[in-house]
Amino acid sequence: MHKKGDKEVGELQNLSSSSKIGVQVMWLVVLVILPSIFPNLIKLTNPTSLMVNILLALFTSIFYELLKRKYQKQGKSIKLILSLQLLTSVILLTWFLHVFGRINGPFFVLYLLTIMESALNLSTEFPNIVVAIASVATVAEYFWLINTGEIVFSLYTGLQLFIRLVSLLFMRSYGLSLAQKFMSEQESKNKVQELNKKLEDVNKQKDEFVNMAAHELRSPLTAIKGYISMIIEGDTGEIPQKTRQYLADSMAVTDRLIRLVNNMLNVSRIEEGRIVYQMEDTNLIRAVQEIYNSYRVEAERKGLIFKTDIPNGLEDMVRVDPDRIREVVSNLVSNAIKFSEKGEVVIKMTNPQKGIVRVDVIDNGPGISGDEQSKLFAKFYRAESTAGKTFGTGLGLYITRLLVEKFGGKIGLESEIDKGSDFWFELPVSEEV
Repeated sequence: MHKKGDKEVGELQNLSSSSKIGVQVMWLVVLVILPSIFPNLIKLTNPTSLMVNILLALFTSIFYELLKRKYQKQGKSIKLILSLQLLTSVILLTWFLHVFGRINGPFFVLYLLTIMESALNLSTEFPNIVVAIASVATVAEYFWLINTGEIVFSLYTGLQLFIRLVSLLFMRSYGLSLAQKFMSEQESKNKVQELNKKLEDVNKQKDEFVNMAAHELRSPLTAIKGYISMIIEGDTGEIPQKTRQYLADSMAVTDRLIRLVNNMLNVSRIEEGRIVYQMEDTNLIRAVQEIYNSYRVEAERKGLIFKTDIPNGLEDMVRVDPDRIREVVSNLVSNAIKFSEKGEVVIKMTNPQKGIVRVDVIDNGPGISGDEQSKLFAKFYRAESTAGKTFGTGLGLYITRLLVEKFGGKIGLESEIDKGSDFWFELPVSEEV
């Protein structure tokens, strides 16, 4: 069996040391204290000697346990302590059996448990030493009993001796097998923990890189957008209509890149808790109307029917950060318009139950399969349509989910392929002050 580390050895030792002390306390109660309380019911031939032996074993176990913990706190190896502890246990047990149990007595099972303990805690060599000591003591005790006339040499008593010796070897092998299994499971557990730590480190490095790259990209992109805007507005002189159209397309692409960079920065800030939210009671209808007005021209340019469905008397005051809740609605509306080629996009508001306000953004887009719906709000997940077109950057919906959950709400969607999608979120209505 391979060599164990101090940590694993200590864990294995803890499995047996506490139980050993508990058993010895039980001996003290059953074999010493109870007979002294009920002398007429429980009679012992050598109560004083028995008490001395049990107390010696108990104090020895406690002494080694305290010494082991002291070494562990100091960062020292406990292997020598374990070796001495088990050798002492075998010697004390040999004397205990000689005085009280003999090899024919029920206490012989303690030998077997000690053999198993040695196999559980140390290398292959030491259990062999313990087995050798126990075997020699067992054989010596057998011939001592024959010499004193307590037993006679016969096939039956020889068979008893043989069975006890085989039992010692069996407990050694069984203990080693248990130790190997434990160590194998421990190694697998340690490897998984190391792998998880490496993955966490890689993920942290990735987030740091994305955050750094986003910071570096935002300034030049903002500058590019400013220069294009100046050219379109005629600050550099008149430009042909075709050039103006190319510049307008460049402006749209630049805006998209800036939104992507801002999303990267927002993800990092939200996950690390670096965003300071300005929480206040906010009129959600007003926020929805503002987003509707900002996207109306874009929807009309694509030939979409874009409208709102807001009933009168709707409860809509929510406790949120006004800018962030507009970002939530904007992300959902932007996606609906971007991926809808025909039909309509509707922003619908309802009170599904008292104290809850719900916003649905319904479109006639390509729809999302059931398998993808469960992953859509995950970080960097990008849905793919049946035509092979990839949706989004994998950040907008993730940010949207984080924000909605931050405000005590929940978010979801209902969608079928070729039948459009309904992205919705619900928020608790503010309590009246």
